Amino acid sequence: MNKKEQQIQSFWNDQAKKFKGSDLATAPDTYYRQLEIQRIAEYLKDGTKILDVGCGNGFSTIKFAERFPRAAFVGLDYSKDLVHFARKNLALQKPNVRKRVEFIEGDVLALRKVARLRNEKFDYIVSERCLINLLNWEQQRQALLSLKKYLKKNGRIILTENTQEGLSRLNILRQSLNLPEIKVRWHNYYMPQEKLIRFAKENFIVEEVKNIGSLYYIISRVVYAKLAALKDQEPKYLHPINQIASQLPSLGDYSPNYIFLLKNKS
Repeated sequence: MNKKEQQIQSFWNDQAKKFKGSDLATAPDTYYRQLEIQRIAEYLKDGTKILDVGCGNGFSTIKFAERFPRAAFVGLDYSKDLVHFARKNLALQKPNVRKRVEFIEGDVLALRKVARLRNEKFDYIVSERCLINLLNWEQQRQALLSLKKYLKKNGRIILTENTQEGLSRLNILRQSLNLPEIKVRWHNYYMPQEKLIRFAKENFIVEEVKNIGSLYYIISRVVYAKLAALKDQEPKYLHPINQIASQLPSLGDYSPNYIFLLKNKS
């Protein structure tokens, strides 16, 4: 790892120590986390084998396991502290969940070094804002090619990531109301959407590209943000308007957060 990669890994270890088993360990917006988990679950099927890369403290993985009582899950993360709390979270679950889920350490850029995954194939691989923690598009591209090797025939990657273009469209809306630009955090590199789609078409069957957060972001990051600004207040993630927004369908193309459903060609 270079210095920047070490800093990013240290950031996630610090998040683990700060938030432990909470859903806040990997994202500050509780209501959007609920929406994101629900959207991903719509693509999963029971009785399958699922790899959750960048699983963090296992919060989402366990939610998926509760929803699909016959599916088997492997959660993988390169933060040893997040994996530690994922295992602690798992120990608190019912026996039917505990026996079908395991959490392991591993780097998405070095999966071949993860002994547990040797000769393993999965029906689904979930990436929930994992690849945006890589340094650049070349690493993201490398990670996708690596993940492809662990897919069964006709297996699918549920790539749930933020894109540069999606954030740009959101910021255009915000700027029209004189709201400040939302900037990408220092430890993230949002995926270049046009490059990603071209690459995905060359290496996978692209079954769906869906902006899953658009309406939520319009309500929470534009409408509510403007209302808060008019009152000279800071927006709060746990405001009731965000809770309502999280229960609405996906409409439009004004958030950074997408699902790219990629089917294995071979």
